[in-house]
Amino acid sequence: MGTEPGTTNSSGSGGSGSRGAKKRDSWHTAAAPGTNGTSTDGGHGEPPDTVSDTAALAVKEAASNGSSATSKPTHPATTETAQVLQSGKERSLVVALTGERRRETWSQKAEFLLAVIGFAVDLGNVWRFPYICYQNGGGAFLIPYCIMLLFGGLPLFYMELALGQFHRCGCLSIWKRICPALKGVGYAICLIDIYMGMYYNTIIGWAVYYLFASFSSELPWTKCGNPWNTENCSPVTGRVNETVTSTVATATTTAMSSMSTGAASAGVTLVASALGNSTMGTTHSHYYQYEHHLLSSTLPTMLSNLTTSTMATVAGVVGGASAPALSSPAREFFERQVLEQYKSNGLDFMGPVKPSLALCVFGVFVLVYFSLWKGVRSAGKVVWVTALAPYVVLLILLARGVTLPGAAEGIRYYLTPQWDKLNNSRVWIDAASQIFFSLGPGFGTLLALSSYNKFNNNCYRDALLTSSINCLTSFLAGFVIFSVLGYMAQVQNKSIEEVGLEGPGLVFIVYPEAIAMMKGSVFWSIIFFLMLITLGLDSTFGGLEAMITALCDEYPRTIGRRRELFVLILLGLIYICALPTMTYGGVYLVNFLNVYGPGLAILFVVFVEAAGVFWFYGVENFSADIEQMLGKKPSLFWRICWKYISPTFLFCILIFSLLGYEEMLGEEYEYPEWSVAAGWALTLSSVLCIPTYMVYKFLISSGNCNDRLRRTFKPEPLIPTAIPGQLYTGTAV
Repeated sequence: MGTEPGTTNSSGSGGSGSRGAKKRDSWHTAAAPGTNGTSTDGGHGEPPDTVSDTAALAVKEAASNGSSATSKPTHPATTETAQVLQSGKERSLVVALTGERRRETWSQKAEFLLAVIGFAVDLGNVWRFPYICYQNGGGAFLIPYCIMLLFGGLPLFYMELALGQFHRCGCLSIWKRICPALKGVGYAICLIDIYMGMYYNTIIGWAVYYLFASFSSELPWTKCGNPWNTENCSPVTGRVNETVTSTVATATTTAMSSMSTGAASAGVTLVASALGNSTMGTTHSHYYQYEHHLLSSTLPTMLSNLTTSTMATVAGVVGGASAPALSSPAREFFERQVLEQYKSNGLDFMGPVKPSLALCVFGVFVLVYFSLWKGVRSAGKVVWVTALAPYVVLLILLARGVTLPGAAEGIRYYLTPQWDKLNNSRVWIDAASQIFFSLGPGFGTLLALSSYNKFNNNCYRDALLTSSINCLTSFLAGFVIFSVLGYMAQVQNKSIEEVGLEGPGLVFIVYPEAIAMMKGSVFWSIIFFLMLITLGLDSTFGGLEAMITALCDEYPRTIGRRRELFVLILLGLIYICALPTMTYGGVYLVNFLNVYGPGLAILFVVFVEAAGVFWFYGVENFSADIEQMLGKKPSLFWRICWKYISPTFLFCILIFSLLGYEEMLGEEYEYPEWSVAAGWALTLSSVLCIPTYMVYKFLISSGNCNDRLRRTFKPEPLIPTAIPGQLYTGTAV
C-alpha cells in the first residue's frame, strides 16, 4: 500500500541485489569506516568550530573515498564538495551544506541496551503485571501474553528501534523523510511526554518520601498510635480477634439499649450463635439449650417488638455490615501522612501544596536534570546504576520472599493455570494492553535512544534481547510479589484475593505492610523503595529524552546548541505544572492524568504512526532501509506483521480502551462530571495535533490542489552535509 518516494538510481550499502535497496539512496555509504555519522572518538566529538575545519574535513573525506573507489562508492555530494573547495569556493558551498552539529553516539553498546531496558522495565512491571496475570488465569495468561508479544508488541518495538537508528533523529524531524503530513504525530508525542512528566515524577516522589521515612529505628507504619492514625487503625496481626470482639461488644450494647430484657437476651444469643464467638459462648452458655425454643417461638415474638433501627443494628452485625471499617497502619500512613488526602474532597477542592512532598518531587527533578543535561554522555553513565540496581534488589527480595511462611501458596496461586479463562476475550485484550504499555512503543523514547546508535548496529538483535528481558522481568516480579502476598494471606488468615491489590496500593500499602512484619524491616524497606525509585527514574529519563531529542533535532541552532539551558527550563516548567499533583488531593489528579493524558491518546497516536510507516511510507521501503543497515531484508513474518497484524493489534486495543475507559479511573473515587469533560479535552489536545498539522502543511504548500497533496504526503529530499554520514534535517533557526 505504501509508495516509494524519494527514489534514485544509487544502490545501498547492503543487499545490492535488492530492488528496493537499489531505489533507495543510502547517504550512509559515504561515511568512512568507523564513523557512521559520528566522530571516531566514541561519538562525543563537537561540530567543527570554523568553516575551514569543516572544509578540511570534507577534503579529507573526499580524498579517502577517492583512494578506495574500487571498494566503496563515492558519495556525489562529497565529490562536489571537494571540487568546489579546490576551486576556492569553500565558504559559499560549505555554509550551504553544513546543517547541524555532529551527532553523538553511545560510548558503549551496553549503555544503549541498559537505557532501553531501563525505559521498558518500569513500575508497571511490579504493580501491574502480577495482578493482571493472576486475575486472568495465572499460568494460562502467559499464552495470550506471549502471542501478543510476538505478533503485536515486538514488531512495533523493532520498528521504532530501526527507524531511529536509520534516520538518526527524533520524533519530529523523522517525518520529513517518511510522510511530512504526519509530523503532528511528533508534536502529539511531545505533549504526551509532558503530561507523563507531570504525574510520573510525583509517583517517584512518593517513593522518595517512603525512603527517607524508612531511616528510623522502627518503620512508622508498623504500629498505630501515631498522630496521623485514626480510631479505626488496627495492626494486621491482631485484626481478627479485635474485629470480632469489637463488633460483638458494640452490637450488644446497642441492641440492649433499645429492646426489652428478654428480647435483648435473645438478641445476644442470636449474635453469639451467628458469629460463633468463643468468649460469648462461654459467658452465656446456658442460653444455647434454648436454641430450638428461640427459633420456634421466641424469635417471632421478639422480632415483632423490635424497631426498624434495632433490627438494622442486629442484622447488620450478623451480616458484618455494622463492623467498623478497620484500616491498617500502612494504609493510614500512605493516605493520611504521605498524601494527607483527607484534607481535600477530590478534584473540586484539592487544597494547598504539601511542602514535604513538593521537596521530594523537586529532588527527583534534580536527579533527572543531571542525568539528561549532557545527553547520552550523562545518561549513558546513569543507566549503569538505574537499570541494574532493580535487578539486584529484585533478586534479594525474591530470596527473602520464598523463605516466608505461606510463600509457596502465593506462588502456586500466581502460576496455577485456569484454562477456562482463555475463552474470555477480556483476557486477550488485557494481554495486548499489558504488552503495549510495558514495551512502550509510540512514546518516542525508542526512536530517541536508537538515534544515537552507529548505523550498522544490529537493532534486530537488540529488539529481541531487550523485549525478552522486559517480559522476563515482569515474570520475575510476579514471584517477588506473590511470595509476599502468600505470607500476608497466612498472617491475616485471608485469601490472596482479599490481600492483593494492583497499582500504587500494592507497592505503597500492601508490600510495605508485609515488610513491616519481617525481621530487619528497616533494611528491606530501604532497598525496596530504592528499587522503586530507580525503576521510575529510568522511565522518566526515557520519556523526557524523547521530547528533548526531538526538539534539539528540529531546532539545532536555537535549542540543540544550548541543550543544558533548554533542559533546565523545560524541567522547571514541567515541575511548576506538576505542583497540583503535590497537593492534598493530588492523588486524584495523578490517576486523572494517567488515564486522560497518555492512557488513551497514545494508542491513537501509535496507530497513526504505524499507518504512516507501514502504509504511506511502505513496508518495502522500510525493509530496504533495514537492509542497508543490517545487510539483509527482514523476513516475510516481520513484513506481514508490519503491514497487517500490528496495525490491527493497535486498533483493537484502542477500541476496547475507549469502551472501558471508566474502569481505568477506578471505583474508589467518583470523578465529577466537569472533570470528565476536561479529561477528554486533555486527550484531544494531543490527538488533534495530527489533523491540525495536516491542514497546516497543506495550506503552506505551493501549487494547485494536487501539487499540495503531493508535497504534503511525499517525503522531502534529503540534503547531505559536509560532515560524513549526516543529513540536514533540522529547521534552520
